[in-house]
Amino acid sequence: MPAPVPTAVVAEEGLFLLEAFGAPPADTVVRFDRALPRVIILRHAPPDNSPFAELYFPTGAFEGSGEVEVRVTIEPGVYGLGFTTSADLRPVARVTFKYPLHFAAPSGARERYGSDVIFEQALVVGQVLPEGRTALLPSSRPAADNLAAIIPGTGRYLVVAPR
Repeated sequence: MPAPVPTAVVAEEGLFLLEAFGAPPADTVVRFDRALPRVIILRHAPPDNSPFAELYFPTGAFEGSGEVEVRVTIEPGVYGLGFTTSADLRPVARVTFKYPLHFAAPSGARERYGSDVIFEQALVVGQVLPEGRTALLPSSRPAADNLAAIIPGTGRYLVVAPR
């Protein structure tokens, strides 16, 4: 499967980042058999344990055989994460950010979009690229307050909207 084609590449200063408040999820490391599908669920820290994001690796997501290690780090203060893997990843994995409780529009977003609802409709998953650029990935909404995208590989991913 070919990697998803970004809808645009935007300089970092041209984006609003969806802010997250409350206790963030912990960074995590997961090891599993790369031949099996796997969902890594990241939750805000106690006491609410509300969902933050899911990383889905379907069967065949990784090259080779044996165990794979996935390391996930959380971007502080925003809906974002980074991850690395110990095996080559095909462009079939998916990230789904979930923001039903900890949604915060950044300063200036209400002025630009007129309301939190319209701002939320403009959100997409962005892949952080070198030199302060972000690739806006084709994104879908599998449920209310959920934003998903097929991701081209390891790296950093943020929930963003154009300024």
